[in-house]
Amino acid sequence: MNSIDSLQELIQQLSESFKDNYNSVLQNFLIDKQSFSKFEHWSEEKYIRNGIYKDERFEIILLCWEKGQKTPIHCHGGEECWVYLLKGEIEEVFYVKDGQGNPIKTTSKKLHVSNSSYINDTIGFHSMRNSFDGRSLSLHIYAKPILECRFYDENEQEFKKKKMVYDTFNEEYYSVPKALV
Repeated sequence: MNSIDSLQELIQQLSESFKDNYNSVLQNFLIDKQSFSKFEHWSEEKYIRNGIYKDERFEIILLCWEKGQKTPIHCHGGEECWVYLLKGEIEEVFYVKDGQGNPIKTTSKKLHVSNSSYINDTIGFHSMRNSFDGRSLSLHIYAKPILECRFYDENEQEFKKKKMVYDTFNEEYYSVPKALV
């Protein structure tokens, strides 16, 4: 497999590959973080989900993290997720449910620039946090697109369903009828 040095090549490689080969695709990923600057949107209140591409087989999302921002503990709606870190550092914490359905931490790891990670619902739940002293950027590839997931509401101490939405979506690589976004 050739090195991937543009977003168009990434989309093409993912389109031509089975999801079992997505790890190999990411191993050949050489796209500079500057290539994603036009997709970057930031907020002091929460991490931002910037949709880059979506079709019926996969979606690509750029997450922009300010210092300390984190996701709730969540699943992936039965789909698979690959994360590739473009900038900064992300701590990923993995969980399983105890007998009462509460999350229990099992392990954690830190992603550094050019590291990738994989999760699906059979592995368990996870949360991610920008552990860098500044901004972080992570690229997320989901096979298939995630329409909804369950997340742990810490205030109510229970899992709830949530419809997945983008904070921004770039029409340049748009591939799915708008009714499905």
